[in-house]
Amino acid sequence: MTEIFKMPDVGEGMAEGEIASWLVKVGDTIKEDDPIAEVQNDKLLQEILSPYTGTITKLYVEAGTIVEVGAPLVEFDGDGSGAADAALTQAAAPAADKAEAPQAEAQAPTEVPSETSGKVGAPVIAGKLRAMPSVRRFARQNAVDLTTVAATGRRGNITLEDVKNALSGASATTDMAPTTPEAPSQAAPDAPAIESETKAPQAPVKSEKAGRVAMSPIRKAIAKNMTSQKQNVPHVTLFEQVEVSKLMAHRATFKEIALKQDVKLTYMAYVAKALAAMVKNFPDLNAHVDMAKSEIVYPDGIHVGIAVDTPSGLFVPVVKNADQKSILAIAKEIAELAERARDGKLTPDVASGSTITISNIGSARGNWFTPVINVNEAAILGLGTIAKEPIVNEEGEIVVGNMMKLSLSFDHRLVDGMLAQSAMNDLKKMLNDPAYMLMEV
Repeated sequence: MTEIFKMPDVGEGMAEGEIASWLVKVGDTIKEDDPIAEVQNDKLLQEILSPYTGTITKLYVEAGTIVEVGAPLVEFDGDGSGAADAALTQAAAPAADKAEAPQAEAQAPTEVPSETSGKVGAPVIAGKLRAMPSVRRFARQNAVDLTTVAATGRRGNITLEDVKNALSGASATTDMAPTTPEAPSQAAPDAPAIESETKAPQAPVKSEKAGRVAMSPIRKAIAKNMTSQKQNVPHVTLFEQVEVSKLMAHRATFKEIALKQDVKLTYMAYVAKALAAMVKNFPDLNAHVDMAKSEIVYPDGIHVGIAVDTPSGLFVPVVKNADQKSILAIAKEIAELAERARDGKLTPDVASGSTITISNIGSARGNWFTPVINVNEAAILGLGTIAKEPIVNEEGEIVVGNMMKLSLSFDHRLVDGMLAQSAMNDLKKMLNDPAYMLMEV
Protein backbone atom coordinates (compact mmCIF):
# COMPACT_ATOMS: atom_id res chain seq x y z
CA MET A 1 0.00 0.00 0.00
CA THR A 2 1.33 3.43 -0.93
CA GLU A 3 1.69 5.86 1.98
CA ILE A 4 2.45 9.57 1.66
CA PHE A 5 4.15 11.27 4.59
CA LYS A 6 3.28 14.98 4.65
CA MET A 7 5.11 17.87 6.25
CA PRO A 8 4.20 17.88 9.97
CA ASP A 9 3.87 20.88 12.26
CA VAL A 10 7.03 20.55 14.36
CA GLY A 11 6.69 23.89 16.10
CA GLU A 12 4.12 26.12 17.72
CA GLY A 13 1.93 27.45 14.93
CA MET A 14 4.44 26.44 12.27
CA ALA A 15 3.18 27.12 8.74
CA GLU A 16 6.26 26.02 6.82
CA GLY A 17 9.81 24.82 7.28
CA GLU A 18 12.98 24.30 5.29
CA ILE A 19 14.29 20.80 4.63
CA ALA A 20 17.84 21.40 5.84
CA SER A 21 19.01 17.89 4.95
CA TRP A 22 17.66 14.45 4.15
CA LEU A 23 18.77 11.60 6.41
CA VAL A 24 17.42 8.97 4.01
CA LYS A 25 17.37 8.30 0.26
CA VAL A 26 15.18 6.51 -2.25
CA GLY A 27 15.47 2.75 -1.76
CA ASP A 28 16.07 2.89 2.01
CA THR A 29 13.89 0.70 4.18
CA ILE A 30 13.10 2.35 7.47
CA LYS A 31 11.01 1.71 10.55
CA GLU A 32 8.43 3.82 12.29
CA ASP A 33 10.01 6.68 14.33
CA ASP A 34 13.28 6.56 12.38
CA PRO A 35 14.61 10.08 11.63
CA ILE A 36 14.21 10.95 7.96
CA ALA A 37 15.07 14.67 7.67
CA GLU A 38 16.27 17.77 9.49
CA VAL A 39 13.88 20.71 9.33
CA GLN A 40 14.85 24.34 9.98
CA ASN A 41 11.92 26.27 11.39
CA ASP A 42 11.56 29.46 13.44
CA LYS A 43 15.24 29.41 14.46
CA LEU A 44 15.28 25.72 15.38
CA LEU A 45 16.80 22.71 13.66
CA GLN A 46 14.79 19.57 14.40
CA GLU A 47 14.66 16.01 13.20
CA ILE A 48 11.34 14.71 11.90
CA LEU A 49 10.48 11.07 12.39
CA SER A 50 8.73 8.68 10.04
CA PRO A 51 5.19 7.61 10.98
CA TYR A 52 5.49 4.57 8.67
CA THR A 53 7.55 1.43 8.22
CA GLY A 54 8.49 0.66 4.63
CA THR A 55 10.70 1.38 1.64
CA ILE A 56 11.12 4.93 0.41
CA THR A 57 10.18 5.22 -3.25
CA LYS A 58 10.14 9.00 -3.69
CA LEU A 59 11.40 12.19 -2.05
CA TYR A 60 9.19 15.04 -3.21
CA VAL A 61 11.62 17.92 -2.61
CA GLU A 62 15.33 18.65 -2.58
CA ALA A 63 17.27 19.67 0.51
CA GLY A 64 17.11 23.43 0.95
CA THR A 65 13.45 23.63 -0.12
CA ILE A 66 10.86 25.51 1.94
CA VAL A 67 7.80 23.29 2.38
CA GLU A 68 4.38 24.19 3.73
CA VAL A 69 2.81 22.11 6.49
CA GLY A 70 0.63 19.43 4.90
CA ALA A 71 2.61 19.21 1.66
CA PRO A 72 3.92 15.75 0.66
CA LEU A 73 7.47 14.86 1.62
CA VAL A 74 8.04 11.12 1.24
CA GLU A 75 6.35 8.27 -0.62
CA PHE A 76 6.56 4.77 0.89
CA ASP A 77 6.22 1.52 -1.08
CA GLY A 78 4.80 3.23 -4.16
CA ASP A 79 5.98 3.23 -7.77
CA GLY A 80 7.88 6.50 -7.42
CA SER A 81 5.45 8.45 -9.56
CA GLY A 82 3.74 10.24 -6.71
CA ALA A 83 0.45 9.76 -8.54
CA ALA A 84 -1.34 8.97 -5.30
CA ASP A 85 -0.89 12.56 -4.22
CA ALA A 86 -0.06 14.47 -7.40
CA ALA A 87 -2.37 17.34 -6.54
CA LEU A 88 -0.46 18.10 -3.37
CA THR A 89 2.90 17.99 -5.09
CA GLN A 90 2.36 21.54 -6.29
CA ALA A 91 2.05 22.70 -2.68
CA ALA A 92 5.55 21.46 -1.98
CA ALA A 93 7.11 24.07 -4.23
CA PRO A 94 8.81 26.67 -2.05
CA ALA A 95 7.41 30.16 -1.96
CA ALA A 96 10.93 31.41 -2.58
CA ASP A 97 11.14 29.56 -5.89
CA LYS A 98 7.86 31.13 -7.04
CA ALA A 99 9.17 34.56 -6.24
CA GLU A 100 12.55 33.95 -7.79
CA ALA A 101 11.18 33.02 -11.22
CA PRO A 102 10.04 36.54 -12.15
CA GLN A 103 12.97 37.88 -10.17
CA ALA A 104 15.40 36.17 -12.50
CA GLU A 105 13.80 37.87 -15.50
CA ALA A 106 13.82 41.28 -13.85
CA GLN A 107 17.50 41.22 -12.96
CA ALA A 108 20.17 41.29 -15.61
CA PRO A 109 22.89 38.73 -15.01
CA THR A 110 26.16 40.23 -13.82
CA GLU A 111 29.43 39.55 -15.61
CA VAL A 112 31.69 36.93 -14.14
CA PRO A 113 34.78 38.78 -12.87
CA SER A 114 37.85 38.20 -14.98
CA GLU A 115 39.79 37.27 -11.85
CA THR A 116 37.41 34.39 -11.13
CA SER A 117 36.59 33.31 -14.67
CA GLY A 118 39.21 30.61 -14.47
CA LYS A 119 38.01 29.27 -11.14
CA VAL A 120 36.27 25.97 -10.86
CA GLY A 121 32.74 26.26 -9.52
CA ALA A 122 31.40 24.30 -6.60
CA PRO A 123 31.39 20.53 -7.15
CA VAL A 124 27.99 18.99 -7.79
CA ILE A 125 27.61 15.73 -5.89
CA ALA A 126 24.71 13.41 -6.67
CA GLY A 127 23.05 16.29 -8.51
CA LYS A 128 23.27 18.63 -5.49
CA LEU A 129 25.54 21.44 -4.42
CA ARG A 130 26.95 21.12 -0.93
CA ALA A 131 25.99 24.18 1.15
CA MET A 132 24.33 24.82 4.49
CA PRO A 133 20.75 26.16 4.37
CA SER A 134 21.95 29.47 5.84
CA VAL A 135 24.53 29.76 3.05
CA ARG A 136 21.92 28.94 0.38
CA ARG A 137 19.59 31.56 1.82
CA PHE A 138 22.32 34.21 1.91
CA ALA A 139 23.14 33.40 -1.72
CA ARG A 140 19.46 33.71 -2.73
CA GLN A 141 19.12 37.02 -0.93
CA ASN A 142 22.15 38.40 -2.77
CA ALA A 143 21.39 36.87 -6.20
CA VAL A 144 24.51 34.68 -6.21
CA ASP A 145 24.48 31.58 -8.42
CA LEU A 146 26.06 28.88 -6.24
CA THR A 147 27.18 26.91 -9.31
CA THR A 148 29.65 29.71 -10.06
CA VAL A 149 31.09 29.90 -6.54
CA ALA A 150 34.44 28.24 -5.84
CA ALA A 151 34.02 25.97 -2.79
CA THR A 152 36.75 25.93 -0.15
CA GLY A 153 34.94 24.05 2.62
CA ARG A 154 35.52 20.46 3.68
CA ARG A 155 34.26 17.81 1.27
CA GLY A 156 33.43 20.44 -1.31
CA ASN A 157 31.08 22.47 0.87
CA ILE A 158 30.40 26.08 -0.09
CA THR A 159 31.00 28.29 2.93
CA LEU A 160 29.49 31.67 3.75
CA GLU A 161 32.92 33.20 3.15
CA ASP A 162 32.97 31.68 -0.35
CA VAL A 163 29.71 33.44 -1.21
CA LYS A 164 30.91 36.73 0.27
CA ASN A 165 34.12 36.46 -1.76
CA ALA A 166 32.05 35.91 -4.89
CA LEU A 167 29.98 38.98 -4.02
CA SER A 168 33.01 41.21 -3.47
CA GLY A 169 34.57 40.03 -6.71
CA ALA A 170 31.42 40.84 -8.69
CA SER A 171 31.24 44.29 -7.09
CA ALA A 172 34.84 45.07 -7.97
CA THR A 173 34.21 44.13 -11.59
CA THR A 174 31.15 46.36 -11.81
CA ASP A 175 32.99 49.35 -10.34
CA MET A 176 35.91 48.98 -12.76
CA ALA A 177 33.88 48.28 -15.90
CA PRO A 178 34.86 50.60 -18.78
CA THR A 179 32.29 53.21 -19.71
CA THR A 180 30.81 53.43 -23.20
CA PRO A 181 32.73 55.92 -25.37
CA GLU A 182 30.89 59.16 -25.90
CA ALA A 183 29.53 60.04 -29.34
CA PRO A 184 31.44 62.85 -31.11
CA SER A 185 29.96 66.26 -30.45
CA GLN A 186 27.61 67.47 -33.21
CA ALA A 187 27.34 71.03 -31.89
CA ALA A 188 27.89 73.94 -34.27
CA PRO A 189 31.24 75.80 -33.97
CA ASP A 190 29.54 78.88 -32.55
CA ALA A 191 27.42 76.94 -30.06
CA PRO A 192 27.99 77.68 -26.36
CA ALA A 193 30.76 75.63 -24.77
CA ILE A 194 28.36 74.05 -22.31
CA GLU A 195 26.41 72.51 -25.18
CA SER A 196 29.49 71.01 -26.80
CA GLU A 197 30.38 69.30 -23.53
CA THR A 198 26.92 67.80 -23.00
CA LYS A 199 27.21 64.03 -22.52
CA ALA A 200 24.83 61.37 -23.73
CA PRO A 201 22.42 60.32 -20.96
CA GLN A 202 23.68 57.38 -18.93
CA ALA A 203 21.55 54.24 -18.68
CA PRO A 204 20.12 53.85 -15.17
CA VAL A 205 22.14 51.51 -12.98
CA LYS A 206 20.03 48.66 -11.63
CA SER A 207 20.07 48.00 -7.92
CA GLU A 208 21.82 44.83 -6.77
CA LYS A 209 18.53 43.97 -5.05
CA ALA A 210 15.34 44.72 -6.94
CA GLY A 211 11.95 43.09 -7.12
CA ARG A 212 10.33 40.76 -4.60
CA VAL A 213 11.81 37.88 -2.61
CA ALA A 214 9.78 35.53 -0.42
CA MET A 215 10.42 35.85 3.32
CA SER A 216 12.14 32.86 4.90
CA PRO A 217 10.39 31.07 7.79
CA ILE A 218 12.90 32.62 10.20
CA ARG A 219 12.31 36.15 8.92
CA LYS A 220 8.53 35.59 9.12
CA ALA A 221 8.86 34.45 12.73
CA ILE A 222 10.98 37.48 13.62
CA ALA A 223 8.52 39.84 11.93
CA LYS A 224 5.52 38.26 13.64
CA ASN A 225 7.08 38.25 17.12
CA MET A 226 8.53 41.76 16.94
CA THR A 227 5.25 43.23 15.64
CA SER A 228 3.26 41.49 18.37
CA GLN A 229 5.68 42.61 21.10
CA LYS A 230 5.65 46.26 20.03
CA GLN A 231 1.86 46.29 19.73
CA ASN A 232 1.08 44.52 23.00
CA VAL A 233 3.93 45.37 25.37
CA PRO A 234 4.37 48.97 26.64
CA HIS A 235 8.13 49.47 26.21
CA VAL A 236 10.17 51.94 28.26
CA THR A 237 13.93 52.23 27.69
CA LEU A 238 16.56 53.54 30.10
CA PHE A 239 19.84 54.84 28.69
CA GLU A 240 22.95 54.68 30.85
CA GLN A 241 26.71 54.41 30.63
CA VAL A 242 29.28 53.00 33.02
CA GLU A 243 33.03 53.47 33.39
CA VAL A 244 34.66 50.06 32.83
CA SER A 245 38.43 50.58 33.13
CA LYS A 246 38.61 48.01 35.97
CA LEU A 247 36.59 45.57 33.89
CA MET A 248 38.96 46.01 30.94
CA ALA A 249 41.99 45.49 33.20
CA HIS A 250 40.42 42.33 34.67
CA ARG A 251 39.78 40.94 31.20
CA ALA A 252 43.32 41.75 30.09
CA THR A 253 44.69 39.90 33.13
CA PHE A 254 42.69 36.73 32.56
CA LYS A 255 42.50 36.71 28.76
CA GLU A 256 45.64 34.58 28.32
CA ILE A 257 44.60 32.26 31.15
CA ALA A 258 41.28 31.73 29.40
CA LEU A 259 42.95 31.00 26.07
CA LYS A 260 44.97 28.23 27.70
CA GLN A 261 41.62 26.65 28.56
CA ASP A 262 40.46 27.16 24.96
CA VAL A 263 38.10 29.94 26.02
CA LYS A 264 37.80 33.34 24.36
CA LEU A 265 37.05 35.74 27.20
CA THR A 266 34.68 38.46 25.92
CA TYR A 267 32.93 41.40 27.53
CA MET A 268 29.64 39.67 26.76
CA ALA A 269 30.46 36.96 29.31
CA TYR A 270 30.97 39.57 32.04
CA VAL A 271 27.73 41.33 31.11
CA ALA A 272 25.77 38.06 31.09
CA LYS A 273 27.12 37.16 34.54
CA ALA A 274 26.35 40.64 35.91
CA LEU A 275 22.86 40.63 34.38
CA ALA A 276 22.08 37.23 35.92
CA ALA A 277 23.23 38.51 39.31
CA MET A 278 21.17 41.67 38.90
CA VAL A 279 17.89 39.89 38.17
CA LYS A 280 18.47 37.62 41.14
CA ASN A 281 18.20 40.78 43.23
CA PHE A 282 15.34 42.19 41.09
CA PRO A 283 13.24 39.12 40.15
CA ASP A 284 10.49 41.14 38.42
CA LEU A 285 12.91 41.74 35.53
CA ASN A 286 13.26 37.95 35.19
CA ALA A 287 9.49 37.37 35.07
CA HIS A 288 6.77 38.09 32.49
CA VAL A 289 3.07 38.97 32.35
CA ASP A 290 0.36 36.50 31.35
CA MET A 291 -2.51 38.85 30.52
CA ALA A 292 -4.86 36.00 29.55
CA LYS A 293 -4.79 34.76 33.15
CA SER A 294 -3.97 38.12 34.81
CA GLU A 295 -0.88 36.54 36.36
CA ILE A 296 2.82 37.29 36.73
CA VAL A 297 4.95 34.29 35.83
CA TYR A 298 8.18 33.84 37.80
CA PRO A 299 10.40 31.14 36.20
CA ASP A 300 12.39 28.64 38.24
CA GLY A 301 15.76 29.77 36.86
CA ILE A 302 17.72 32.64 35.35
CA HIS A 303 18.29 31.89 31.68
CA VAL A 304 20.07 34.58 29.68
CA GLY A 305 19.35 34.77 25.95
CA ILE A 306 22.18 36.04 23.73
CA ALA A 307 21.02 37.61 20.46
CA VAL A 308 23.29 36.41 17.62
CA ASP A 309 23.34 38.02 14.19
CA THR A 310 23.57 35.54 11.30
CA PRO A 311 22.99 35.75 7.53
CA SER A 312 19.64 34.02 8.13
CA GLY A 313 18.43 36.48 10.76
CA LEU A 314 18.57 37.02 14.49
CA PHE A 315 18.88 33.92 16.67
CA VAL A 316 18.66 33.87 20.48
CA PRO A 317 20.45 30.84 22.00
CA VAL A 318 20.20 30.60 25.77
CA VAL A 319 22.73 30.26 28.60
CA LYS A 320 20.70 28.27 31.13
CA ASN A 321 21.12 29.00 34.85
CA ALA A 322 23.66 31.71 34.12
CA ASP A 323 23.71 32.84 37.75
CA GLN A 324 25.18 29.47 38.76
CA LYS A 325 28.06 29.52 36.24
CA SER A 326 31.49 31.15 36.28
CA ILE A 327 32.42 33.87 33.82
CA LEU A 328 34.77 31.46 32.00
CA ALA A 329 32.02 28.84 31.72
CA ILE A 330 29.62 31.45 30.36
CA ALA A 331 32.21 32.70 27.85
CA LYS A 332 32.81 29.19 26.53
CA GLU A 333 29.08 28.47 26.26
CA ILE A 334 28.35 31.74 24.46
CA ALA A 335 31.04 30.99 21.85
CA GLU A 336 29.68 27.48 21.25
CA LEU A 337 26.08 28.68 21.00
CA ALA A 338 26.99 31.49 18.61
CA GLU A 339 28.81 29.05 16.33
CA ARG A 340 25.82 26.70 16.32
CA ALA A 341 23.52 29.62 15.51
CA ARG A 342 25.62 30.70 12.54
CA ASP A 343 25.83 27.11 11.28
CA GLY A 344 22.06 26.65 11.58
CA LYS A 345 22.43 23.90 14.20
CA LEU A 346 20.40 25.26 17.10
CA THR A 347 18.05 22.77 18.73
CA PRO A 348 15.00 23.47 20.94
CA ASP A 349 16.88 22.79 24.17
CA VAL A 350 19.27 25.71 23.59
CA ALA A 351 17.07 28.03 21.51
CA SER A 352 14.16 28.49 23.88
CA GLY A 353 13.39 29.22 27.51
CA SER A 354 15.22 32.54 27.95
CA THR A 355 14.00 34.74 30.82
CA ILE A 356 15.96 37.89 29.92
CA THR A 357 18.01 38.75 26.82
CA ILE A 358 21.13 40.71 25.81
CA SER A 359 21.38 42.34 22.39
CA ASN A 360 24.81 43.63 21.41
CA ILE A 361 25.56 46.34 18.82
CA GLY A 362 28.84 47.35 20.41
CA SER A 363 30.81 45.18 17.99
CA ALA A 364 29.46 47.39 15.18
CA ARG A 365 30.43 50.54 17.14
CA GLY A 366 26.81 51.22 18.04
CA ASN A 367 25.90 53.26 21.10
CA TRP A 368 22.38 53.47 22.58
CA PHE A 369 19.29 51.94 21.00
CA THR A 370 15.81 50.72 21.95
CA PRO A 371 15.85 46.90 21.81
CA VAL A 372 12.51 45.10 21.56
CA ILE A 373 11.64 42.83 24.49
CA ASN A 374 11.64 39.12 23.65
CA VAL A 375 8.51 36.96 23.93
CA ASN A 376 7.66 35.88 27.50
CA GLU A 377 10.20 38.24 29.03
CA ALA A 378 9.99 41.55 30.89
CA ALA A 379 13.31 43.14 29.93
CA ILE A 380 16.15 43.18 27.41
CA LEU A 381 19.57 44.77 27.84
CA GLY A 382 21.13 46.57 24.88
CA LEU A 383 24.92 46.51 24.97
CA GLY A 384 26.74 49.32 23.14
CA THR A 385 30.34 50.14 22.45
CA ILE A 386 33.09 51.13 24.90
CA ALA A 387 34.34 54.62 24.02
CA LYS A 388 37.01 56.86 25.52
CA GLU A 389 35.37 60.02 26.84
CA PRO A 390 36.24 62.81 29.28
CA ILE A 391 34.75 62.26 32.75
CA VAL A 392 35.07 63.86 36.18
CA ASN A 393 36.59 61.46 38.75
CA GLU A 394 35.94 61.35 42.49
CA GLU A 395 38.69 63.92 43.06
CA GLY A 396 36.98 66.39 40.75
CA GLU A 397 39.58 65.96 37.99
CA ILE A 398 38.78 65.69 34.30
CA VAL A 399 40.25 62.40 33.09
CA VAL A 400 39.77 59.97 30.22
CA GLY A 401 37.24 57.26 31.01
CA ASN A 402 36.23 54.07 29.19
CA MET A 403 32.45 54.38 28.94
CA MET A 404 30.24 51.38 28.09
CA LYS A 405 26.81 52.26 26.68
CA LEU A 406 23.77 50.46 28.13
CA SER A 407 20.10 50.45 27.08
CA LEU A 408 17.52 48.63 29.20
CA SER A 409 14.03 48.15 27.71
CA PHE A 410 11.42 46.89 30.18
CA ASP A 411 7.73 45.99 30.25
CA HIS A 412 5.97 48.86 32.04
CA ARG A 413 3.02 46.62 32.93
CA LEU A 414 5.27 44.79 35.37
CA VAL A 415 8.33 46.96 35.98
CA ASP A 416 8.11 50.58 37.16
CA GLY A 417 10.73 53.19 36.33
CA MET A 418 12.23 53.43 39.82
CA LEU A 419 12.62 49.66 40.01
CA ALA A 420 14.25 49.55 36.58
CA GLN A 421 16.67 52.34 37.46
CA SER A 422 17.58 50.66 40.75
CA ALA A 423 18.29 47.45 38.84
CA MET A 424 20.38 49.36 36.31
CA ASN A 425 22.40 50.94 39.12
CA ASP A 426 23.09 47.46 40.52
CA LEU A 427 24.23 46.29 37.09
CA LYS A 428 26.48 49.32 36.67
CA LYS A 429 28.12 48.67 40.04
CA MET A 430 29.16 45.18 38.96
CA LEU A 431 30.38 46.26 35.53
CA ASN A 432 32.33 49.15 37.03
CA ASP A 433 34.18 46.79 39.36
CA PRO A 434 34.11 43.02 38.58
CA ALA A 435 35.05 42.30 42.20
CA TYR A 436 31.38 42.81 43.09
CA MET A 437 30.50 39.79 40.90
CA LEU A 438 32.52 37.55 43.22
CA MET A 439 29.93 38.25 45.91
CA GLU A 440 27.14 37.04 43.60
CA VAL A 441 28.38 33.52 42.83
